[in-house]
Amino acid sequence: YFQSSEMNRLLQGLSIVLYSTLAGTAVLASRERIIGGTIVSGEDRPPFMAVFNFHPSSKVKCSSSIISKYWIVSAAHCIVSKSHIMDGTCLSNYQKAEFKTVCEPQPNGDMKLIFPQQETESPEIYFDVDNLNLESTDASKKVLVDFIISHKDGYKGGSYGDYGGYDIILMKTRDPMPDHLKVCLPRPGYVFKKPLIGGYGRYRRVPCEVNDLGPHVYQYCKVDPGCKKDSRRFKMAECSVHFRFEGEEHLGCIRDMETPSARNENCLLFRKSTGITDKDMTMNGVNEIVLVDNKMNVITTCYRHSAGLHGWCGVTRNIITGEENDKEDMSVEDEFGWGVCSDVCEDNEVSHITGKARVKSVEIIDQKYCDNKLARLRHGLEPHQVPPKVYCVAYNETYKTDFYIQNRNGYKKLDKEDSLHLHRQRLGREHPWYIRATGSCKGDSGGPLFEKTEDGRYVLLGSTSRGTGSLSHCGGIDNPTHYVRMEDMLPWIMSYVPETDLCLVS
Repeated sequence: YFQSSEMNRLLQGLSIVLYSTLAGTAVLASRERIIGGTIVSGEDRPPFMAVFNFHPSSKVKCSSSIISKYWIVSAAHCIVSKSHIMDGTCLSNYQKAEFKTVCEPQPNGDMKLIFPQQETESPEIYFDVDNLNLESTDASKKVLVDFIISHKDGYKGGSYGDYGGYDIILMKTRDPMPDHLKVCLPRPGYVFKKPLIGGYGRYRRVPCEVNDLGPHVYQYCKVDPGCKKDSRRFKMAECSVHFRFEGEEHLGCIRDMETPSARNENCLLFRKSTGITDKDMTMNGVNEIVLVDNKMNVITTCYRHSAGLHGWCGVTRNIITGEENDKEDMSVEDEFGWGVCSDVCEDNEVSHITGKARVKSVEIIDQKYCDNKLARLRHGLEPHQVPPKVYCVAYNETYKTDFYIQNRNGYKKLDKEDSLHLHRQRLGREHPWYIRATGSCKGDSGGPLFEKTEDGRYVLLGSTSRGTGSLSHCGGIDNPTHYVRMEDMLPWIMSYVPETDLCLVS
């Protein structure tokens, strides 16, 4: 997967071993368009995927997975804060819940939230659905939730804080669903091969994400400051790209102008001397060329002159919230402050922003790395009271960088293995590789991490919890998504669901 044997050894030493997904029916046509994934319907849609709305609605609130004809799993943060469940008020202080709820403490410390038959609409499940926007009125595909089991060590919502917790709930429906829809659960020690994720959530984000062809990889384009949080444009993720370059305001990605790298005098001299062009960079799988002197000090960094079909934009270091932001941001320079727009920057799909079943192939990062990353959230503090049991799901990418020494005789290319240390020492990068998000977004919460086995069975590996990076917004660099590990939750699930009702695989 990586570019050299030495890099492989380096990554293994750092415990970054990836389980790579192979090609299959749900692999993306474009890896950039990961937020929405591939639309699936009919026999191509994993049958166990379902929509869970704690607050009844014709729109998607959360995704979920059917594990038996009466039982479903989803995310704890899809309901209410744990404080409303465990503080003795039983949602009475939660004004958004208009339906009647009866709370029944369980002997093991869990809480059962019961929803008696009532005229007020109560929590609901939509199953066997391709597109909820077209099928929400089909009564044959809707069942009401009888009760929800909230884990005594359940996730409290928001950030993990000092508590941590398990972001999972177990739901029993009032009426049965077809038994053939259920997904299998993995016994301890199950070895996965081709993981995918699925859900009914958003297929585009508010900020437009750049790809890996420019100086900033998988960062976000600057957004029209007039696109406010409460506006329809923000809610529908239709805020336009807006940035300043050479004293002018630009709306949208620039497609009729070369990238800022084309103005870089050192890069122009390098190209003239070596004859290297954009085409050569593409053919050799190189996205950036770093020029250094004899002491390995960076002179400059060069990129393609043409941004391609979707253009380029100025990027932001700030989190885009739709609120006023007075923080200083970066400006566009020859080798800094911009990126190449990905295909999601021109998403013209005219549709509801959620509701369609989508899947995408992913990678599950080595568990040791994931656990260490989680522990770093508590660096210098007490460990989580209840350490989350999660997978880190993301894509691992290698920086596609060539280094050249510039001297009076011209330019000499450094061997890959000889230049690995320069990523840290001269470019300020922690590693010569990086992690980027898969694109799980609002509405995907509680949805599945799964795979389809060679014999055609679906196996539920995890349930969508939360992103962990600073950029947020369903994407970005260093933003893996946490998925609650089903094999660790299996004993808890089986304490409520009869084993005879489940499909278990080893």
